[in-house]
Amino acid sequence: MTLAETAYFWVGTNANLFFLSVGVVAFELGLSAAEALVAVALGTSLFALVGVASIAGVRAGLPTLTFTRAVFGPRGNVPHGVLTWLALVAFEAINSIFAVYALLALMAELGWSSTGDREKVVATLLVLAASGGIAVYGHATMVYVQRLFAVALTVVLALVLAYSAGGVDWSAHASAGGWTAVALVFTGAAVVASGPISYLFNAPDFVRYLPSRTPGRAIAWTVTLSSGLVPLFLSAMGVLLASRGDMSDPIAGVEPFVPGWLFVLYILAAVGGSIANNVAVYYSSGLVLQAIGVPLRRVEATVLHTVASVAIVLYVLFSEDFLTVLHDFVALLVVWLAPFGAVWITDALLRGWRYEPADVHDVGPTSRYWGRGGVGVRGWIAVLVGVGVCLLTIDAPILEGPVSHALAGADLTWVLGPLTGALAYWALTAGRAP
Repeated sequence: MTLAETAYFWVGTNANLFFLSVGVVAFELGLSAAEALVAVALGTSLFALVGVASIAGVRAGLPTLTFTRAVFGPRGNVPHGVLTWLALVAFEAINSIFAVYALLALMAELGWSSTGDREKVVATLLVLAASGGIAVYGHATMVYVQRLFAVALTVVLALVLAYSAGGVDWSAHASAGGWTAVALVFTGAAVVASGPISYLFNAPDFVRYLPSRTPGRAIAWTVTLSSGLVPLFLSAMGVLLASRGDMSDPIAGVEPFVPGWLFVLYILAAVGGSIANNVAVYYSSGLVLQAIGVPLRRVEATVLHTVASVAIVLYVLFSEDFLTVLHDFVALLVVWLAPFGAVWITDALLRGWRYEPADVHDVGPTSRYWGRGGVGVRGWIAVLVGVGVCLLTIDAPILEGPVSHALAGADLTWVLGPLTGALAYWALTAGRAP
């Protein structure tokens, strides 16, 4: 693997409608278009964390949920592995919903007489079968496929923006003004920041085949820019499109703003982008199951993941409002994942990205990373401190923390969660690797 292949991989992975949709959610919070764009810039800035985190994968040559045993202990790492797997399944479902919407729109464009319940089920199965079919071939196939998706999807999405940006309604939402506007910007940024934060449990997985002597600065800059620029562009695009009309359906919402031929290409890009991201999710999911000791081969892990994803997709399609589900999911994800990621990154920095391979793979008491009863107590205390702060400062449809409520609804989880988790771990370890 090379740094160029890394860049192609990240562009292909992130050229999907998740980031367009979080831009829409940010705008629909009540922000003006300009304020929502500020929230987008703040939220996507956290891709710098993804860049730094990726150094660990190259230095260790191991999946994230394997080398994090060093900070949480072999047994203490298992709950993080379970939560990671569940989050990956949920992301697979979200990506698949975008593709299902796209396939239903394509059926309508082709004159399909009906796009009802049966078609939703068929579209769901097609998307997940295609994603899983590519994923079972492993890392090399994933990197090759992402390179193809990267160029095609970026060109199509750039064309959509070029056709649609001219009619942006900068006055669609009047600014709330004062602290209320600032609070809404923080909440919008939290929604967008869930994107980069969501990679803190698997970003190192994707680059672990880079040469181990690759300079850390080159890894960090390559991943930060290639992973972050496309989400910045797509989230901004979501804001601009939402200012013009109803984007609750991220596929059909675009149709009034572009010519018919481009809408068809956009549909195909939506399907391709969802599959591209799903392939990466499937890959990490299998690694996570191996790390927590579930004895499944790659094909078996893919089947299990697919069955769980199908159930979630169909539930949302038939029962729930998609944008509300999306907002709730990403908000709750940050509560756990932001402190978790910050703690293991802080630990990696303290130990100079060095892990003892034999001890990382040793899940018994003889491992130097065993901790107390197999649990890295300091790591867990630091995560729980961060989680507690997040619960106090969250603002989402499903939950509002008391501090957030007192601050007019400002969601500070994406800032204070990782910060307090990292500081707590640094204090507990006296600034030295345990």
